[in-house]
Amino acid sequence: MSEELVVNLSLVTVHDFLFFASQDYGATARPASVIGNYSLMYAMNRSLSGVRRLASGTRPHYEEDLPLMPVYATPASPVTRFPRPETARLASDHWSRRPVRIGDVRAGGWQDRRLVKITWNSTGESLLDKMAKDRANLPKKGAYYKHPPLTTFYFYAVGGPLPKVFRLGKKYTPVRAQYYPIAMKRREGEFEPTCPVNVIDLPPDTEILRGSILTVPPAPVLTTCRLRGVYYEGGDESGLVHRIPEPNIERFRSSWVWGA
Repeated sequence: MSEELVVNLSLVTVHDFLFFASQDYGATARPASVIGNYSLMYAMNRSLSGVRRLASGTRPHYEEDLPLMPVYATPASPVTRFPRPETARLASDHWSRRPVRIGDVRAGGWQDRRLVKITWNSTGESLLDKMAKDRANLPKKGAYYKHPPLTTFYFYAVGGPLPKVFRLGKKYTPVRAQYYPIAMKRREGEFEPTCPVNVIDLPPDTEILRGSILTVPPAPVLTTCRLRGVYYEGGDESGLVHRIPEPNIERFRSSWVWGA
């Protein structure tokens, strides 16, 4: 692998309510604060005919699809969750200088807002029979928690071409992406990534020294961690340092060969 790599700091802003079910409690479902990187990669590589399926059954096709994708992405985190407390003010200034765009209109800076609860009710055949027999109104009730419009996430992307607009999540929510290239150098040793980390993407020789685990199907994601292994590090024009672990290259060979 090259000793230097151009990694794109990526900001994505949702233009509608974003929903994906990370946790289900009966009739209530909510998304995690982190967006899994496979969801991002399928969305960003949608033009690739080999991974675009109308129906694929219940078995995932990660092992066949991921090596073909020319764009690799780390999991995404809300812009205010930059993991190093000592750089919180710098990170806040850093994001606020990158305004959100809606069409040709600048709509201020990023936003990180609480999940919005949206309730629903429905009826099925069994309930319709019961309601007709007992003359009762018994709809099935539930709720979805969704990320509201203009919520902004950050992640890192390697490879290309990078789409500026794509659809994401269970309802194919439109999102607009902005990319800021950062030249990073390859290093080895102990480090703290500045992004969430998909555990199964790590090479076998990368050690997890500590971390907080978040369940984001299909794999556990480390939201704050310290690792020992190969990583890339670089600074942007604001002086903010960015670090990402080198993943299992064979698993993402198209994107990382392109990036190198």
